[in-house]
Amino acid sequence: MNEPMRRRGRPNIIGIDKGVGPLEAQVLRAIADLPAPITVRQVCDALAKDGYFAYQGVLNCMNRLVRKGILTRDKQGVAFVYEPAVDLEALAAKVVSNVLQHMGGELDRVVCRVLDIDPDIGATQVAALRRRVRAMGKRPRG
Repeated sequence: MNEPMRRRGRPNIIGIDKGVGPLEAQVLRAIADLPAPITVRQVCDALAKDGYFAYQGVLNCMNRLVRKGILTRDKQGVAFVYEPAVDLEALAAKVVSNVLQHMGGELDRVVCRVLDIDPDIGATQVAALRRRVRAMGKRPRG
């Protein structure tokens, strides 16, 4: 009956130190579509297209993203403005890459399944494409 207390909250299912939850992901998508710097009100208005979001909830979410190092916050007048501290596309790529690596299996075969390519044929094609891209990066531009 004296069971140890478990930590409450959502586990880090993303597989990175700075996991991003569903609301945080929606906020980041809205921020990516807005010109920086951004206010909480602008994000709320952008999210209103998908449904109602409480100002306080979005404010709390954006402040969590500041603590995680994904956004920066500066005071302008009486309000705070926020800007991405990281490239949001790079963050999304890192999240997807980490999920794929933590799930196991051969990465090329998993990518083929995601792209709906036959993994028995596509894995060798993906590997060949990866080699070609690496070779292109090594060539001098002329």
